Amino acid sequence: MAETVFARTPRLVWRAGTPDDVEALYAIVSDFDVVRQTETWPWPADLSFTRSRCIVTASDQGASGVVCQGDEVVGYLGLSPEGKIGYMFGKFYWGRGLATEIGAAAVAYAFDRFDWQCLEACVFADNPASGRVLEKLGFEEGNACQGPCRARGGVYPIRTFRRPRA
Repeated sequence: MAETVFARTPRLVWRAGTPDDVEALYAIVSDFDVVRQTETWPWPADLSFTRSRCIVTASDQGASGVVCQGDEVVGYLGLSPEGKIGYMFGKFYWGRGLATEIGAAAVAYAFDRFDWQCLEACVFADNPASGRVLEKLGFEEGNACQGPCRARGGVYPIRTFRRPRA
């Protein structure tokens, strides 16, 4: 079966996950510091939930999959049917420019593949690094709001971002 690749950069590949990726993705989401910055990933990590997210592929409404550096799964990135982008990386890979690098490729993929007029993203207010990534990708900050975090079990302040089609 051919590998479904959404985007390549000099260091990274964003592709559909496979059953072979579940263990590596589960290791990433087993770190509370990672999932506490996501809306929907549970804590403690749930193997069946991880498997369900890992095996999703592209459709005419979005795309999600693992981000790999060489043969190693280092993160996860998704484009929802509503035109929202979300990403997470293993803590070891934070601060290396990987989110910005693959994020730029994902933005290009989204606007090439879908007729969305803009992309949207949300980050928790206590995650300034993700806000900086989005700003580097051309997103503009909008109104603050509140949103759920499954891992933390509550509702927290959120920064919203939008990037219109060029």
